[in-house]
Amino acid sequence: MFPRRSTEDQKDLKEGLKVFTWTMKTSKLIGLWPLAPNNFVFVITFVYFSTFMILEYMDLFFSITDIDQVLNNLFVNLTFTHIFIRGLLLKRHINKLGGVIEEMIQDFNVKTFKQSSEVKVFMSYINSARFFVKFTIIFMIMSIYPYFLKPLSAEQDLGKANQNTNETIEYILPYPTYVVFKINDSNTYMWTYMAYVPITYIHGCCHATVECTLITLIFYLRAKLVILAERINELNSIAGVWKIELENIITEHSKILKFGGTVIDAYSSSLMVYMLSASILVCIIGYKILLNFLTGPDSEVVQMVVYLCTTYLIISVFCVVSERLSAESNQISEAFWSCYWYDKPPKTVKNIIFCIARSQTPLALKIGKFSYFGNDTLTVLTKTSMGYLSVLRHFLMTE
Repeated sequence: MFPRRSTEDQKDLKEGLKVFTWTMKTSKLIGLWPLAPNNFVFVITFVYFSTFMILEYMDLFFSITDIDQVLNNLFVNLTFTHIFIRGLLLKRHINKLGGVIEEMIQDFNVKTFKQSSEVKVFMSYINSARFFVKFTIIFMIMSIYPYFLKPLSAEQDLGKANQNTNETIEYILPYPTYVVFKINDSNTYMWTYMAYVPITYIHGCCHATVECTLITLIFYLRAKLVILAERINELNSIAGVWKIELENIITEHSKILKFGGTVIDAYSSSLMVYMLSASILVCIIGYKILLNFLTGPDSEVVQMVVYLCTTYLIISVFCVVSERLSAESNQISEAFWSCYWYDKPPKTVKNIIFCIARSQTPLALKIGKFSYFGNDTLTVLTKTSMGYLSVLRHFLMTE
């Protein structure tokens, strides 16, 4: 590689490190940046989060006789519950994830690559990761903050309507939680409303940290698999015995499999929680949309549809990257099989057969211990949610 080209490639790789920028900023605010976890910030954040969750469940308990109130509560409750649990799971695996991120950062060095074309392939995946991270965060902001601010505009309109009457104003809070005191005036209402600001920021930062960390790691893993497959294909152009090159490839293959296994195992429980929550939320949103058609327009439905789109977007990203990750894992097996291994010494043949065997189980995002993200995941999720909706609708009709 020419020195000038090497310098340009290193500049590109240095620019590629900015893939962590948004994730690092959001995760540090809640003490969950894997390279520098802050236990003090994390404890303060999640003590507040836990208090909020207790008040939410108390409100659910006291409104159990009102099915509409229960569904409204569950919509918000499940949204926060899955983020709360996934934040704790991220904290549990934070040392493992810190190790793989350190390993990833070390590869942003021109010495890691054999030629300039490998740097271009690597950077194409890193740039895709940056795009998906930004896109995901923007959609999260669109779904979280309008919902938080909506009651303020409703209160302003209600205040104008009741300005010349003696009717009591109903003060609406952004989230359904149990309030231990009466809200009888605007000052109390505004101070109470302000107390909900931190949970909105914590919810957004935690959600962004969990999703964007995974997206970044998976795109990096995909880049490494594609580059390794190309190196295996190039073995056919090497004359003689490939002993040194093959040993390097086997070492790199083992390293990639270990990296991928660590990331997938760290996120398997988190993704299962997300899918369980999403299936129930889609059911509730579907019921609200159905009710909207029967009873008339409801402004809350618009925000629920935005949240539904965000949920489907995130799951679609997981499905696409998981499916592509699986395909790129299979390319490794095909590349080993396509090289002229049958003309090589017995020991070389044995090593290649071992690599082919290890590649038979492709890498893919796991949902717990029993399923994987793939092309049919969204269909299965929607089908399951519609089944829940059918049961819920039948139950409400018999009441």
